[in-house]
Formats: sequence, structure tokens, C-alpha cells
Amino acid sequence: MKVFQKLRLYHALLAFSALAAYATGGFDIVHPWIGYAVTCIIVFRLTWGILGPNQLRIGRFLPDLASLLRIRTADDPAIARVLLGGVVATLLLVTGTGIALDQLSSLNPATEARAVPVPRAEFGARATSARHVATSAGASEANDDENETWLVELHEFAANMMLLFVGLHVSYMLLFRRPLAGYMLFRPGRKQRIA
Repeated sequence: MKVFQKLRLYHALLAFSALAAYATGGFDIVHPWIGYAVTCIIVFRLTWGILGPNQLRIGRFLPDLASLLRIRTADDPAIARVLLGGVVATLLLVTGTGIALDQLSSLNPATEARAVPVPRAEFGARATSARHVATSAGASEANDDENETWLVELHEFAANMMLLFVGLHVSYMLLFRRPLAGYMLFRPGRKQRIA
């Protein structure tokens, strides 16, 4: 398989997996597994970008300040790089917050479901001590819930921003970089220079 065919395959797998993860956001069982698949695809691409051929190095796809200052037309490759940088940044934020929320529990089949403790009748000094421990545990759980709430909101915000950047990226590529967009969407034709 040629390098550019591998790049198209990577692109298709990442796009499909990221959209599937977004679509399954409400499903607690499937969503984390798809999220970990996206993470594996990202790790593969980072490794490939560091160790792979020069034309596929990650730095070639991200904008630099000098190219941003030289933008004069709407079809400038630097605009495509800025949109791609937005997709990359939000995708990394989504996967990072997703892993932090899941804490790798979906990958551990021995993880037990959270059980509700059954209260026991305690008398005397043990009862006072048990009430104190239960109160402390309740406060700790409330604090954990607060910490998790802002992380959930950040995860959802980043997912929505990723979808926005993906839409802008696809729209821009179809409007101004149609040959390259067609090539990435598996349309037969001649090879395009990766900008």
C-alpha cells in the first residue's frame, strides 16, 4: 500500500471513529470504547508523523506565524492549516478529557459496577464513628461530583468545537481545495501535492 493510500485510510478511520464517538455520546458502554479507538488512531498518527516519511511530518500540516501573516487570498494553504490545527487541538482535548473522565475503567473488565452500600445498625461509639466516616465520605463524593461536572462540560464543549472545526475544515476544502478534498475522499484521480 502506498504512503498516500495509507494517509487516506488513516483519514477515513479517524473521521469515522470521531463522528461515531460524537454520535454515541449518550451511550455509556459504547462511547468510551470508540473514544479509545480514536486515541489509538491519534497515537498511531503521532508516531507516524515523527518516524514516517518527510512529506507526512506533522509540522507540515500545522500553521506557522510567518505563513499566517502572508495570507492574501481565500485559497491560501495557511487557512487550511489553521482549520486543521483547530481540529487537532479540539480532538486532543476531547480525547484527553474523555480518558480523564473514564479513568481507564472501560478497559478493565474486572471493574465492578458501583454498588450502593447497605447500611448496618451500629451502636455506641462505633455508631458515632460510622456516622462521621459516612459524612466524610458523602462530602468527598460531592466534591468528586463537582470536579467531574466541569470535566464533563469541558468534554462536551470540546466535542462540539471539534464538530464545528471539522465542518469548517470540510467546507473550506470543498470550496477552495477541491482536488485535494476529492483525493482524501477516495475519488480516483491524479495525486495531489499535500499542502
